Amino acid sequence: MEKVKLIETLSDEEKQTIFSILDAFVGKKKLKDTLASVLNDV
Repeated sequence: MEKVKLIETLSDEEKQTIFSILDAFVGKKKLKDTLASVLNDV
């Protein structure tokens, strides 16, 4: 929670950069999970 509070103090540009990075990691995780599911069904 401390890190979330620190993020709130960043500039809008810095926040946008962090959110873009998080989106990339979440997207990668979803893709990996989807591919693993498809491969398990084969």
